[in-house]
Amino acid sequence: MDKKSLIKQWPVLFVVLFIPAILIATGVIGGNDSQKSDSATQMREGAIEESSLDSATASLKSAIEAAGGAQYNFSAQPTFGRYANFGIVQQLDEVRSVGLVDEIAINFSGATNNEHAEVNPKTNQVVSFHRETDYSGETKTYTELEQQVRAFLNEVYPDFAQVEPTLTFEDNSKTGRPEGSNHFFTWNDMNFESELPEGANTERPPFIQVGITSTGYIFSYNNAIDLYHDALQEFNLTQ
Repeated sequence: MDKKSLIKQWPVLFVVLFIPAILIATGVIGGNDSQKSDSATQMREGAIEESSLDSATASLKSAIEAAGGAQYNFSAQPTFGRYANFGIVQQLDEVRSVGLVDEIAINFSGATNNEHAEVNPKTNQVVSFHRETDYSGETKTYTELEQQVRAFLNEVYPDFAQVEPTLTFEDNSKTGRPEGSNHFFTWNDMNFESELPEGANTERPPFIQVGITSTGYIFSYNNAIDLYHDALQEFNLTQ
C-alpha cells in the first residue's frame, strides 16, 4: 500500500484498530466477569489509614486482655477484608445470590493459622477473635464458667444485658476430648430475619458466642449482633 492510499484509508484504520483497544482498556467491552470482580474487590479492599489500624488494634487488645490468660499476639492486615459470620444476601435463583451490604472489616492474624480476629472499622467494635486453646489450670464448674463468660461480655459488650432478653440461649459443649472440654455459650437472634425485606436472608442469624475451656480459658469470641442491626438502617433494609 503506497503512502497516498494509507493516508486516504487512515480514518477506517483508526476505527478498526484503535477504537476497540480504547474500549477494552476502559472496560466498555471485553474483560471477563472475574477480572471486573477483581477490580471491584481491589477498590473495596483498599489500604487502611494508620489511625484506623491503631484504633482497631487498641480495641482488640482491650478485648484480649478482658479474656485473659495469654499475651496479645495479633497483627492487623493493611487492607480491608470480609467477615466470616456476617452477610445479608438476596437470592437470585437456586444457586446465585447477591450481597446487599458491605462487608468491610479490619482483619487480624495471629501466631498460628488458627488465630485470627475481626474489628468493625466503623465502630471499632471487636466482632470476633480466635486463639489457640489452653487447658492448664484447675477444672471449673459449669456455673463458674458461665459467670466468667458473663463478666467478660459485660466488659467487652456493655449492651449485652440490654439485648440478652431478645436472644435465644444455646449451650454447645464439647466434652470427652482427650485434651479437655470446650464450652460454647451462644445467644442467637432468631427474630432478625423477620425484619428483612422479602427474599433477603442472612448467611447466619445474628449471634453472640464465647468459647471457653473447662479450665476457664476464653479462646474465642463472636458478636455479629450490632453488625446486622446497624446494616438494616445503613442500607435501608427495614420492612
